[in-house]
Amino acid sequence: MKIAVLFLFIALSGTALSQLVDGPIVTDKRQLTSTIGFKLIDNNEGVLFYELSVDRTGKVTSATLVKEGTTVISTPTKIKVRNHLMQFKFEAGTHYPEFHKVKVKVTTAKQ
Repeated sequence: MKIAVLFLFIALSGTALSQLVDGPIVTDKRQLTSTIGFKLIDNNEGVLFYELSVDRTGKVTSATLVKEGTTVISTPTKIKVRNHLMQFKFEAGTHYPEFHKVKVKVTTAKQ
């Protein structure tokens, strides 16, 4: 039983990085240090893609909607997701570029 729980925990712990779709942050293996999730409860169901820019301190400085692949058309939902993404923190380091980019996938679902 303990082994099954441990295996399940290990299998699910990798899903956090699976939402970082593409970009230099993924190729440089820069870690996400915040525990904020990639799924939000909202009135609209769908998927949104954003391109994030992260500074050397690990703070997200901008979040731009990527229309390709985005299925949500509600502007309030887009703003809610953008505000959520601006709270993300990545690992800090002076060896990273001044503005490191990554494409992120966020899922919205009804409760």
